[in-house]
Amino acid sequence: AELNFVFYLINFMAMLLIFHDFLGRSGRQVTQHPVLFGEAVILGFVAYYACSWLVNELVGILVPGFTNYNDEAIFAMSRGNSFLMFIGTVVLVPPFEECMYRGLIFRNLYGKSRWAAYIVSIVAFAIIHIIGYIGTYSPLELLMATLQYLPAGLCLAWSYVRGGTIFAPILIHAAINY
Repeated sequence: AELNFVFYLINFMAMLLIFHDFLGRSGRQVTQHPVLFGEAVILGFVAYYACSWLVNELVGILVPGFTNYNDEAIFAMSRGNSFLMFIGTVVLVPPFEECMYRGLIFRNLYGKSRWAAYIVSIVAFAIIHIIGYIGTYSPLELLMATLQYLPAGLCLAWSYVRGGTIFAPILIHAAINY
């Protein structure tokens, strides 16, 4: 938990340095369009839970008793130091990951191809959450774990577009991690 917290903190600080202008512009969007922001957060959060429920039902049918090792690892670290893991996974990780996957990848591809922006950012988001488990999971289990992260990637990207600000997916991501 402590090592992960340090890793999260370093990533967060680097993100603030690299994306400070983008975050400032995005913050102004929230204040200029608060209703749109609120709508994107609420609808994105509800859509995430509906899509995740469907995907988890499918995963349960295809691989009964499937366990997501990433979730298990986070729960285990939380039992060791719940405060640091809370700060790391709820406060530090969402802004970093959203700046990377929605702010950098998605935003840069969106003007060229909306489909590519969604597909690349969603798949990259899913893969980063399961890549450490290659060799631990069977190929089928890797696919199931990847599938479990697709609803989050899709709903977070949609909320970024709908809300016009990176803070919509950051808030949803923080709520999901909580």
